[in-house]
Amino acid sequence: MASYGYSFVTDKAFSAFARDLEQGAWKSVSIAKYDVPNRVPTALLLEAPKPVIWKVRALWSIAALDEALGVASAAALAELDTEWDASQRALHLFLASAAESKEPAQRDAAVRLRGALLAGAGTEQTRYTYDAEVDYGWHQVAVAGKAPLAADVKKVGAGPHLRRVEEATEALAKGLGRSSGQKRAVARSKRIREAVAACTQAFNAIHDDIGWLIEHTPSGKHRELLEALHAPFLALLERSPQRAPAAAAPEEEVAEDAEEEGAEEPEAPESAPE
Repeated sequence: MASYGYSFVTDKAFSAFARDLEQGAWKSVSIAKYDVPNRVPTALLLEAPKPVIWKVRALWSIAALDEALGVASAAALAELDTEWDASQRALHLFLASAAESKEPAQRDAAVRLRGALLAGAGTEQTRYTYDAEVDYGWHQVAVAGKAPLAADVKKVGAGPHLRRVEEATEALAKGLGRSSGQKRAVARSKRIREAVAACTQAFNAIHDDIGWLIEHTPSGKHRELLEALHAPFLALLERSPQRAPAAAAPEEEVAEDAEEEGAEEPEAPESAPE
């Protein structure tokens, strides 16, 4: 596949190109049937028209880049952590109350859950680092959903509290740039580079495909449509002139990534004393 210069397009230029795909000739190309959150549509992309496939591929590669660019700021992470801590305290207080129930079976179930789901006196986990909190939250949800604890959760009615824990954990993980179950977040700079490379590959493929069809389509409305679809891509290249490669030594780039990946996540704010 030919390379057309998309390697010189910046991350912000790729991101802004999503607007171009909702204007002009591209506006009439509907992808509603295929544009699903998990990007695995039940409608077969194999049977979709070429323009639909081009638009879907371009927009999904841009969406992945936006996700890499949009990792939460320190202030946003602190806010997500506040909710995570609150969900843990709520679970702790609920189980402490259930452990005082008049019904022996409910008391026993609450005690088992406290021992399996909570750390220290019940809220020690709220003092963990952000990544450790995500790991702990995922562990809580996993063990509470399996036997024998699943029966205890149902017995004491802890389901709503665990759903809050799960939602808070997923939100914090997303803020850190972690996908579900991922051990640790990849360095932000590396995520962005990988996402830009994926955009470059997708745009080169789309450009190549449209160009080949234009070359082999006779004059008329179909060729005119292809040229109209191609025009925004050509304009993007014009706005992104080729430039000399950066002079930074590879060793410096590796060191930068190692430093970022090795940096410790900020400590979660301490909760109020029990």
